Amino acid sequence: MTNPTATTNEPVARLKDGLLQIAIWKNESENGRGFYSTSAVQRSYKDDAGNYHETTSLSGTQLIQAARLYGLAYDKVRELEEADYLASKP
Repeated sequence: MTNPTATTNEPVARLKDGLLQIAIWKNESENGRGFYSTSAVQRSYKDDAGNYHETTSLSGTQLIQAARLYGLAYDKVRELEEADYLASKP
């Protein structure tokens, strides 16, 4: 049974390229100021039993995809920070 008053901590964005994905999270510092962080790039795969899993282990060819995702994540974080800044202005 789940607690209906419990909140789920979901990322503010997920970026994907094929089997790879990166999540962007909004956090709050001790002084109440918001900041963003990312997960490591993760690769989805299916095992022999048909169950899905995620790993941070990448093949050589997936490194280019990972680099692209990190670049896109950087751009998205800057966009989110700019939106937060503009929203905080009177």
